[in-house]
Amino acid sequence: MIKTQLRDSEPIAYQSLENSLKNRKVAHSYLFSGEYNPLKIEAAYLLAQSIVEGKDDFACETCDVCKRIRNNSYFDVIYVDGYASSIKKDDIEMILDEFSRTSLESSGKKVYILANINNASTKVLNMILKFMEEPSSSNTYGIFISDHKEDLLPTIVSRCQEVPFLTRDFSFLIDRYEEKGFDRIDAYLLSNILHRYDPDLDLNDPIYLAARDYVYKTIELFDKKEFLPVMFSQEFYTEFKDREEFRRCVDMYLSVMIVMIDDALKNKESDDDLYNRHLSIIRQHQPGKLLDIFVRASDKAMLNAERKLLFDAISYEIISYI
Repeated sequence: MIKTQLRDSEPIAYQSLENSLKNRKVAHSYLFSGEYNPLKIEAAYLLAQSIVEGKDDFACETCDVCKRIRNNSYFDVIYVDGYASSIKKDDIEMILDEFSRTSLESSGKKVYILANINNASTKVLNMILKFMEEPSSSNTYGIFISDHKEDLLPTIVSRCQEVPFLTRDFSFLIDRYEEKGFDRIDAYLLSNILHRYDPDLDLNDPIYLAARDYVYKTIELFDKKEFLPVMFSQEFYTEFKDREEFRRCVDMYLSVMIVMIDDALKNKESDDDLYNRHLSIIRQHQPGKLLDIFVRASDKAMLNAERKLLFDAISYEIISYI
């Protein structure tokens, strides 16, 4: 259970939340800060469950209401994923609209979770601040997740009860993907690129498998880099006809590549010989420069840059500088 993982991995965060619940001093705004840690997302859902359940302790996590909250099907708990894309004006307006209405659930309590709140413009952050200052009711609660607290508006930070997370732990996510049937290396990659457990992800998910396989193909062409544009245009671009599926595949591709380059730079090894072989190839081709190329491409993708143009730029930079 998440509360057990939280207690074992993040005792300070666990104690802080437990004290709030047991003393009935739940704040209306929380800030989960610290280095990126997927447990922050799970802990946010746990806190939302606990607020809705309304007892003097953590939620049970097993009842129908808890399951609905975690599966994003509970009407009065809204989760906005700022890791997947920027938090937009429309997202905040949707929360304002939903929370201005009569509660659809019996508890009457409404919770919104904004993951990676840093991924929002100053204009959007000011909208959030105004809503914090003028909530729709006293039963409204906000949970903000930030990996870089120093970049937030000081006025937002000052209005939150901060809960610090001190470690970067993906092990519980990896275990859950392995329990679902994924092999160790795919469980590791999925944990690092999705930052969460996706119960609906199929073992043969074509988008993830294509993204991973094209990362491997790209790495294998580092020694014949002039063929990269051909591979991208004749294979990658034609894999998915649906625009949204292609976008998702590109974003997964960039995330997997960044994880692998980072592992190569840190001289990591795995139990998977194929994965290790590709790390070895990366180490022979200026991994620091490669990381810079793909991180910049990922940043542009987050701003909705044209995906095919991104790969034209990636190909050009690899051919020219690697």
